Amino acid sequence: MSEALSDDGGPIPRQTRPWPIIWFDATISGLNAIGSAWIFVIMALINIDVFSRLLFNRPISGVPLIIEMSIIVIVFLQLAAALRRGRMTRSDVVIGRLLDNRPATGHLLQGVYHLAGFVLMILLIQYSLPLFSKAWRRGTYAGLEGDFTLPIWPIKLLIVVGAAVIMVQFLRLVRRDIQFFRYHSIHSTSEGRGVMYGLIAVAAVVISFLAMAMVIELSSVQIGLISIFFVLLLVFVGVHVGVALALLSFVCVWMIRGDMEIAGRLLALSAGESLRRYEFGVIPLFILMGLLVSVSDIGKDTYEVANHVFRRVKGGLGSATVAANAVFAAVTGTSIASASVFTKVAVPEMLRLGYKPRFAVGVVAGSSVLGMLIPPSLLLILFGILTETSIGDLFIAGILPGIVLSAAYCVLIWLMAHKFPNYVADASTLENALDSNLTSGEIVSKSVPILVLIFIIMGGIYGGLFTATEAGGVGVLGALVLTIAKRKLTWKRLWDALTETGYVTAAICFLLLSAHLYARMISISGIPNVMESMIMQSGMGLAGLITIYVVIIILLGTILDAGSIMLITVPLALVAVQPFGVDLIWLGIVTIIAVEIGLLTPPLGLAVFVIHNNLEDHRISVDDIFWGAAPFALTMLVVLILVLLIPDIALVLVR
Repeated sequence: MSEALSDDGGPIPRQTRPWPIIWFDATISGLNAIGSAWIFVIMALINIDVFSRLLFNRPISGVPLIIEMSIIVIVFLQLAAALRRGRMTRSDVVIGRLLDNRPATGHLLQGVYHLAGFVLMILLIQYSLPLFSKAWRRGTYAGLEGDFTLPIWPIKLLIVVGAAVIMVQFLRLVRRDIQFFRYHSIHSTSEGRGVMYGLIAVAAVVISFLAMAMVIELSSVQIGLISIFFVLLLVFVGVHVGVALALLSFVCVWMIRGDMEIAGRLLALSAGESLRRYEFGVIPLFILMGLLVSVSDIGKDTYEVANHVFRRVKGGLGSATVAANAVFAAVTGTSIASASVFTKVAVPEMLRLGYKPRFAVGVVAGSSVLGMLIPPSLLLILFGILTETSIGDLFIAGILPGIVLSAAYCVLIWLMAHKFPNYVADASTLENALDSNLTSGEIVSKSVPILVLIFIIMGGIYGGLFTATEAGGVGVLGALVLTIAKRKLTWKRLWDALTETGYVTAAICFLLLSAHLYARMISISGIPNVMESMIMQSGMGLAGLITIYVVIIILLGTILDAGSIMLITVPLALVAVQPFGVDLIWLGIVTIIAVEIGLLTPPLGLAVFVIHNNLEDHRISVDDIFWGAAPFALTMLVVLILVLLIPDIALVLVR
């Protein structure tokens, strides 16, 4: 993405850019390179620690401390690069359509959103500087004295420097949006007037709200409840989710405590402390492993083997896609990777053999969400972090529901092929067996790599050999070895995988930082105590409460992405179910399945848009993918009801 623009909104050639811009771009790239390289370093450290412990019973001192410090390093080194590449999480439901259809309005709003991020970074710098100064003067360190310690001040300094770079990048985006706004408003007088009227209306609403707040003294609980509404609103209209959560939390704490200093200190402490957890190390490791698996063509090999297994089943190519996606999900951790790979591998093959376009994309969309349930799963990791639940237990709990959902999909495809054949494929396609010439040796050679990775990850966790974070590190090493063995790895592909891992990790962990701050604000507001009291007095049982929770998640899935839904709902749900002694492992599986349904529902449906972006086939529209995915979303709802009625589906392997 080019940030430097001419007056007409076009890019300025690199050679004519001012030298400060060139140096600043180089700074962002340099910080990004350091962060990317550091991801590889922590993978190496984890493997050295694991093998030293298993083989020689001599673990390496300080590795857990280095890992927990490294997450802060990665976020503040690479967040500016992620922002520059447009990788920070936000909903494009409103802002995306405005940018396409009413660009002047869209860029003006986007400029305001980026300005909000600029203000947030100023606040973070202002209140983080005293913490850096204190750590420098006192020589504060982390770790156990006499064993392994690290000084705190470099991390505090990195937060300040990283926030400053991010701040400047936000400012550059504001400038770019203003330039685009000027260009498009000049060429569209009517839209320019509409923008002006819209700004007047927004200003009137804000002034009216502030006037009302001055007349009516709001309680802390009321402020917290209003914040929930504004979080949903801001995320829906396209503000970056992390910026919306963090900035609203700062303002609400300021209003509740009546002291801006308290709000600022809480913001700075969240930036420096909320990410300092060893469990967070699992995020970049599983992301990197999934990317390496994609590079190695293991997904393609898995699909070919699945085709061979289901070649004589009616509608077998659809079942093969589900089976391949399920196996592939066991090493990728994200539905996005599965959707990207199988859109390019499965959809063209299904269309070539006579399957209907809606069915082809529907199968890929439905089965791709298995990556969020079958371990390792980034959403399970996120739930574990938000609720302080064992990530390893969540992984194990996701196995059986993932198998049940995969089997339900295969049954659905079989029924559709027999009862509604015209929806699935041409008659000749369904009557003829798939043509597969794989020999036994080829089947083994194509199956072994992914089975080895699954065995390493789940076998190590289930057997107690290593933690989920260590499983990520060992899994990355295994994926790296396999990619090299298949002769698919080049230095460029490795570097691309590392930088992509950094972008995704920085974006996710910034969300976690903001969610931690928002959860603290909700706690300060007193909402948890009020909710507990209301639930006890209402006499509402657990069944009613869980039903409301699931319905809210599914409804939010129509407008928000999966991560945003969890960041908003899980902290509140945790408080609500606490009096009932709910098993959080079971609640985690229920939450993930409900969120998965949202990945397939309009108008957002993240998995649907990933598939559409990877299709490169103008014959298939977004609406076609939504309609094709509808039967799979309904099947997922049936499986969700089963898990609600029979909790042992999620808990039997954990007990």
